Order: sequence, then structure tokens, then C-alpha cells
Amino acid sequence: MTVRPARTRGVGRIALATAVTAVLIGSLTAAPANAVSKDPKLFCDLPEQRLAISPISGLTDGEKVTWRSTTKGTTPTTFTGEYVGKLENGLGTDANGKPRDLLLVKLEGDVVDGKDGSLAAGVWAGASGSPVYDADGALIGAVSYGFSALPDNVAGVTPAAYMKSIGTLPTTKKLSASQTQTVERLADEKSSVRRSAPTSSTLSRIEPVRVTIGASAAQVDDQTDALSDRVTGFRGVAATGRAVPGGERRASDYPIVAGGNIAVSYGYGAITEASVGTVTAVCGDEVFAYGHPNMGNSKLVANIHGASAARIVPDLMGSYKLVSAIGKVKGRLVDDRLAGVRGVLGAGAKTIPLRTTSAVGDTRNSVSTQVSEEGFLAAAAYFQMAGEAKRMLDNTQVGSAYVKWSIEYRRSNGAVATVTNADRYADVNDFPGIVGEELANDIAMLQANPFEDVRILSVNVTSRFDPDYRAARLTGVQMRKGTKWVTLSPDSVTQVSRGKTYSFRTVLSPARGAEKVTEFSEFTVTMPKDMKKRFQLTVSGPDAEDEYIEKRSRNFTEFIKGLDANLRSDVITRSTSYTSTSGPRKTKTTVVSVPTYVVGDAASVLLNFDAPTLPAKR
Repeated sequence: MTVRPARTRGVGRIALATAVTAVLIGSLTAAPANAVSKDPKLFCDLPEQRLAISPISGLTDGEKVTWRSTTKGTTPTTFTGEYVGKLENGLGTDANGKPRDLLLVKLEGDVVDGKDGSLAAGVWAGASGSPVYDADGALIGAVSYGFSALPDNVAGVTPAAYMKSIGTLPTTKKLSASQTQTVERLADEKSSVRRSAPTSSTLSRIEPVRVTIGASAAQVDDQTDALSDRVTGFRGVAATGRAVPGGERRASDYPIVAGGNIAVSYGYGAITEASVGTVTAVCGDEVFAYGHPNMGNSKLVANIHGASAARIVPDLMGSYKLVSAIGKVKGRLVDDRLAGVRGVLGAGAKTIPLRTTSAVGDTRNSVSTQVSEEGFLAAAAYFQMAGEAKRMLDNTQVGSAYVKWSIEYRRSNGAVATVTNADRYADVNDFPGIVGEELANDIAMLQANPFEDVRILSVNVTSRFDPDYRAARLTGVQMRKGTKWVTLSPDSVTQVSRGKTYSFRTVLSPARGAEKVTEFSEFTVTMPKDMKKRFQLTVSGPDAEDEYIEKRSRNFTEFIKGLDANLRSDVITRSTSYTSTSGPRKTKTTVVSVPTYVVGDAASVLLNFDAPTLPAKR
């Protein structure tokens, strides 16, 4: 048994409504104004947080600086360094056409230089946002860009004045030619490439580290792209950065401080998708970090968390911070801009609860993920189901399950409704890989429907797993004669009486490689009193080819009807046909559920029944 292809079912393909370029350009425009100091010489002038800005014009080559970053735990360490120059207009121009310089700072420290017998890490992924100060303690800017994949101790620094302006951009802006080209190029890239595309062959941002829990980063990217391919118009969202292992402790209240760790998440819980970098400055409830964009789209909904570091890992492909745990939500992200990100401490962003309750035998358990960004919800649901299959069965290949899910959503008119579906799954090669496909498809299709904007409010799933491969094929139909069940041959004709009810059962034999358990599905048929002579009964199993039949919806009601009527793998279709004594031919089709997964090989059984010949009319 191989993995089944994803189903498209009876809903229409959807046209992409908004171009990526428009989304990215839009994300560079207006945002809520921040509350940092209005004095151009100060970043923050609140009590206990007063922070001056070091003017670029006052910096001299060789000038000593300090910088702060966290290499282990949550407490920042202060290191030394020196200013070595700048790249004129290295960051392009701002909305008013004013050039933005990129400062160059040589960073020192035992981790960077590899002192005391340790390997030199250079500037590591996850260090972006590390604040750099002059001799007077004024903020020069944030470590943000690098120039080599090798362990290098010279980093590009985004000036503090640029970061202070995050959230106060004009309501409209005209991008420079270079910025427009960058946005257009990113819009044409595959999503997995887009997340780490450098701005040039040598200058690239110092990546945050990407911590994905419940699946690997590569798996999330592949599934996000697969959903986009399956559901036209759907565009998924995943975190950015150097993919590294990491952990999570939702109960831990890790601090958000300058030089400390900060995680930006699109979902957390059983499935976590987050980028971890460094805090540049805190002013009141406002947090500034990274010194470069995260995704470059402020419309994406993200939470911010504190985090704890395990160590800095030296690596020839680029050293990185190993994150021991991401902690509780500390606030929400409000700006994701060219000069960095800005968050607000306090209440987090509103999340969509994704809950799964799973059972195997007498064991029952529940897990959940809180998803803030809708574009991550479908992939999160897929991997939460895959994780449940692995967790409950302790197996990565074989298994079976009955899964039922409901998706609550709010329509554009405010009405709340629910899509509910169910299906059975079985596989011997990659059971975890198929058990969440239909759930993810339903979410993506609902979000990308072409008729109206909907907001998903919650997703709830219940599953019963079986460690064995339980699958069947339709192999025959039996008829009860007296006290015995007799298998009917499709070539034979069985004599029946008009108006009498007969008992039958469908025979579902084990599929190849499945557990040797034969299932039966009983039903009755009453022979019509108005049948002329011949009555035909056809019993059919699922047909895998039906998964690719598409029907275009004309409105949202038809769309939901098609989405709600998913093609199932645990159904048998019964069709009857006969000619009535009054002349017309009458047909009827009934679809019934059976207690096992049925292989979609389109097997069918046609049975013939004859009633006594009616006397000729005089």
C-alpha cells in the first residue's frame, strides 16, 4: 500500500487574489506609531531606560565599542570590539530617498575568537539584533549583516536611528529601484528559498535561528509548498532563519532584555514555528530586535517570547545559537520592517486553538497548538496529526485510524459556522504522512475560497488509532438463506418475490499485507412490488480516480457543501435498478459507511434478481 495522493474533491480551483509583490510592498507602509523618544539624539528617555543614540558622523575607525549578546541561558554577556568603517548607502535609501549606511564593527569575545581552546564561532546565527554601544554607552545599532559563511568577526550593524524609526514610516512610500527589484525577485522565488535569500552574493543578513518543534524545518517547507500546489490561491507561512534543533517550555517566563534572546512565533505548542534572534533595545513596553526584516511583512500575525540559549555551535557552514527552550508569550509583534522588528510587551496576539484528542486502546490524550498566523494553520494541523500518529503508536510507518474533525469559522457577515468531516486511513509505509492530509486541505481550501474572506476560529480533531494495518477490499456479497450466508455469483440469477425483504451482507476481505480480519456490512433490500421482472443490485467500493474529479462552485454555499461532503475511504455504494410495471426505469443510490478502510480499487459486484413472470393482461 502506498501513500494516497491528496484529494481535491468537489470544490473549485481558486484564483490567486493578491500578488506577493503587493503584499510585500504593502508591508513596508503605514504602521501604528511607536512611543520612543521624540528627541533625535535619544532612543528612549523613560526612567531607568534612558538610552542615547550614537551619531554615525561621530564614529571613527578603531574606536572601541562594546556589544551584548546571550551565549548561554538568558543573561546577556558584554563583549568588546571596535568600529572599522561603514558601507555608504549599504542599506539602500529610505522612503524619502535618503541613503542608509551600513556600519562595520569588529566583534571580539571568547566565543567569537575561540579562546581557551574552543573553536572560533565568528558571528553566529541568532546574534542579529545584538546591541552595539560606544564608549559613553550610547546605542550605535544592531548586529545584523555578515559577509562570509566562514567564522568572521566583522559584522554589519544597522544604525540605531534607523531602528528607532520602525513603525513611524510615512503612510505611503515609493520604493527605490533596488528595493523594487528585490521585492519582485523575492516574489518569484519558492518559499523555501525566499526565507533565506541573500541580498547579494556576499552581503547577507545574519539569520535568526529557526526553531521548529513537531517537524523539521525542511518538512514544514515541503508541506507548505505542497499545500500551495494542491490548493490554488493558498499561500502558507513558515518561520525564517537557520534551521536548528530547539526546545520549548511554555511555563517559563524568560526575560526580554537588551542583548537577550527573543523568539518570534507564528504558532506554539505541540507544533512550534519560531525565529530566535536578539533584542536590541527595550523602551517601556516596546521591544526592538534583529536589525533586519524577519519576513518583511508586518501583516503576518506573530507573538514574541523570551528564550534560553544552550550554547553557540561553531560550524563551517555558519555558526549558530542552539536554543534550549522558547518560553511563554511575552507580547506580540507589530512591525516587521527593513530596519528590524518591533514588538509590544503585554498581551499576545489572538491565536487559533488547534486541538487534537487521540486514543489507542484504553489510552487517551490531548495536545494543542496556538496558531497566531492563519497561513501557518494548515501545515500545523498536518504535522500535529502526523505527530499524534507517531506519538500514540510509537511507529513511523504502519498504522490505521478513524479521524473526525471540525473547523469553526466566521464568515464576512459575522455569522459563525462549522465544517465537519471524517475519514479512515491505513498504510504500511508512511501512515503518519497521510493521516492529516485531508484536514490540512480543508483548512487551506476554506482560507483560499474565492467567494469571501473567512476567519477560522478553532480546529478540533478526535482520532482513534490502531497499531495494525487494517484495510480491506470488496470481494463479494452474501445473501441470507435460512440460517446460512450464501455467496452470490455475479453470473447467477436469484429468484425473489415481489414485496419481500431479503438480508444481505457485503464481504470485505483483508487487503494484501493487512491484518487477516474479514469484515461484513449487513443490509436489507425489499423487492419492489411494481418490479416488472429483473431487479439489479450493484455494490461498489471507493474509486481512487474519483479524488481528482473537480466541480466548480458558483457561490460560497456550494463551496461549503462540496467541502463538507468529502470523499471517504470507509464507504460502500449500493445502487438498485429495475423497470416498473408502469413503464419507467427506477434507480436509487445509497452510500453507507463500513467499519474499515477500503482500498480504492473500484471493485464492484453486480447481482441479478428475477421475480415470477407476471400474467399477461387480457
